[in-house]
Amino acid sequence: MVVVGHVLAAVFGLAAIAKAADRSGLHRAIVDFGLPARAAAPLGGLLVICELGVAVALAVPPWERGGALGALVLLIGFSVAVALNVSRGRTPACRCFGGLDATPVGWSTVARNGLLASLAAFVAVGGRYPWLFAGLAVTAALAWMGLRRGRGGKVRPGMAAPGFSLPDETGRTWSMDRLLAAHRPLLLVFSDQACGACSALLPQVARWQETHGERITIAVVSGGPQRAGAVAAAGAPDGTGGAPGAAPRRLMADPDRRVTAEYGITATPSAVLIDAERVVLAATAVGAAQIGELVGKALRTPGGPTIARRAVLFASAALAPALASACAAARDIKGIAPSGKQPKQVKSGDGWLCDQRYALCTSAACEPSPDDPNVVVCRCVVEDGYSYGFTSCAERAPRGDRLVSTFSVQHTTSRTHAMTCTGRARWANCLDVTCRVDPHDPHRALCRCQSVESEDFLTFGGDCDTGTCTTVIWSAATRQLPGVAEYKSAMRSIGSPVTFPDACPSGTPRAIDPPGP
Repeated sequence: MVVVGHVLAAVFGLAAIAKAADRSGLHRAIVDFGLPARAAAPLGGLLVICELGVAVALAVPPWERGGALGALVLLIGFSVAVALNVSRGRTPACRCFGGLDATPVGWSTVARNGLLASLAAFVAVGGRYPWLFAGLAVTAALAWMGLRRGRGGKVRPGMAAPGFSLPDETGRTWSMDRLLAAHRPLLLVFSDQACGACSALLPQVARWQETHGERITIAVVSGGPQRAGAVAAAGAPDGTGGAPGAAPRRLMADPDRRVTAEYGITATPSAVLIDAERVVLAATAVGAAQIGELVGKALRTPGGPTIARRAVLFASAALAPALASACAAARDIKGIAPSGKQPKQVKSGDGWLCDQRYALCTSAACEPSPDDPNVVVCRCVVEDGYSYGFTSCAERAPRGDRLVSTFSVQHTTSRTHAMTCTGRARWANCLDVTCRVDPHDPHRALCRCQSVESEDFLTFGGDCDTGTCTTVIWSAATRQLPGVAEYKSAMRSIGSPVTFPDACPSGTPRAIDPPGP
């Protein structure tokens, strides 16, 4: 009994000291549990005092039974508070041990408290009925381990999404309830301060928020210590691989990556789609291409004001056309030009066809970046003429040695083929990234593209030698590519129809040339 009392004393002593060292986190946890903010400071102080008192009483033999009763009361109170929140779909961070343990609460927290309560009750009754309390403790321990194992790993379709409470760039706190208040699907995009590919994706996330804000709610969980000015820099055209544009809204800070870990995110950028009832709808998407596909799924999910009329155009897209009819894309084509002249820009679907200088990376071979594992550097061709991308022509306008990588078939010849790589390999997504003209060769541009690893991707490089799929990092794109149908229709609208390269003759499926209108 003495040993059990000392173990409990150590547990409560550690909890009290850790809470006292993390007072701001303790106050935030109290508010997250649903109590008034004005009560956070006095309740936090009272809780620390009570836990210290229990620890001291448990460590002193004449007082240990009283300390055990105090521990039992605290544990029952904690368990009731946790059960009330979890039953209402809320899982605030526990901070039971201050900053040492900031994981969200769940039924596993109740089971853990049950284990400690069994030990406290054993001490409170003076060490009687050891087999009874040993059985209760073992049962609670098994339940705790089982529930923790059930919560481990990535979130899965059909399970309830873990709750959280995180501040955004303005200091406003967002919870799962607040994000779902509009009764729309929620796309949680997981980024990280140390992730170059995430920085490249954030401007596209901002465009999705602007374009589809009435259909889906999109929020970003940014892991890692937040650097000063990082939010503003997220959308800046600084040549780090991201397209120019505004930073996304609802950019929430997750400095200790607690929420990122709770969702089982092991690589960024990633995204999770959650419906209005807080149920996870799809497996975690990893990389820009899969995230774009998940946005399309979100637009087709009931619960928003409208159902999407067409699939979203992806940030990663544009080496091959969608299977959708080019006629559908042509409905949205709008040219801007003086009468009788070819337009300098054409709006087609959600993208723009622009007549200007650009970088073309459709067959570029790339090398890993020496300073960022999520970025590859591709040596692309500098071209003048029409190309298609998802940013406006003004945003893509060349400035000095700065260019933007977009898509066209301008550099293809009769010898160019579309090669499909079916095995899992690393490739580069260069669409809409910022490039710099090579100072040693003005006909070439160096583009910092997103590194992607997946199966089934297309490239115009490789000369149909599929052995290079795993030995060379090609600039490529996924085979499901919407967007190129709009490019083809826009080119036809200005009287310059284009022909896409044939698939490689070795049996590669022809997935790059949709039927014309």
